[in-house]
Amino acid sequence: MSDFGLQVFSSSGKAINVGDAAPLQFVRRIDRSEVNLNSGASSTFDFRGVVPAGVQLVVWTDVCAAVLESATVIGYNVLPINIDVNDRVVTISLPGFGTGNWVWPASRQPTAFWVLAIYQQPVTNDGWGLYVAQGGAFPAVVNSAASLFLTQTYSGPFTGTLQLNCSGNAMVFCNCPAEGIGLYFDRNSRQLIGYSNWGVVGGFSVQLNVCVFDIKTPTIPDWGLMIYGADGGVSFTSAETPLVVRQWASLPMYYGNWSAFSAPGNMPMIQPASMGAKTTNKSDTWQVNLAMNNNSLGYGPGLRYLHVGTNMLPDVEAIPYRGKAVPVIWGSDYF
Repeated sequence: MSDFGLQVFSSSGKAINVGDAAPLQFVRRIDRSEVNLNSGASSTFDFRGVVPAGVQLVVWTDVCAAVLESATVIGYNVLPINIDVNDRVVTISLPGFGTGNWVWPASRQPTAFWVLAIYQQPVTNDGWGLYVAQGGAFPAVVNSAASLFLTQTYSGPFTGTLQLNCSGNAMVFCNCPAEGIGLYFDRNSRQLIGYSNWGVVGGFSVQLNVCVFDIKTPTIPDWGLMIYGADGGVSFTSAETPLVVRQWASLPMYYGNWSAFSAPGNMPMIQPASMGAKTTNKSDTWQVNLAMNNNSLGYGPGLRYLHVGTNMLPDVEAIPYRGKAVPVIWGSDYF
């Protein structure tokens, strides 16, 4: 228990002080079909009329690089999918890659782009209590059907795949203390997948902790605190456990590098996803997934995108999110 602030309790009975937290608020899912990812094209989405000034937007996707294959000319390109956020305006684009009949299978495309908002934290004079103003801070009182709350946890062995019970818009965070395992969340099958080597699923057994946060309208409790959103619906109750971001970690610049967590003792948890693509032996192009241990964040192996069987591919590593900060939650809040 903390000395001040608002307390909520996880399903395990853990008390979480959310009075000084930075919860993520779901804003919108941008489907792949809405984005023009042709050569040099860009798509812009303006959220200035959706969230107030001062709100930070975060855009998350499950596939961050385009692996392109020419159907008419022998050639392959690995290109970053660029995501730019400027004052609540999101621009998604690809660099120009010339002309030609390019083939881009569904397995190499992002499922969607999830836009999330982080509201500024309040500054109070007395240093204690709950403060809510202009629909901001905590809780983010904007849309009663858009908050992310804890819906599932798992703590146990992980041997390569884990089936989750969630929607396609769920935010999945996990702690996997084995830096050699590349982690990916397949939103089509709702499976968490671990690659122990390039293209190899499983082949290991490690302890895994998982938290699933899904969009849900809070259930009105028999007692406790209840807050209504601007649309008149219930947006938060003290009986729900929200997604609380405790720190931001910058991704390393290259495959094989690592970035340290600022509070490793709190069991840092990250979202599994593909951060890009990498070519090996000039014959194969692979998905690069996030990887971690209890102290650091980096990149790990993934599935094979391309195999040409000859020594003809350029050695390319495209990781669009390198150097960028990703949200980190603490497992100590939930387990």
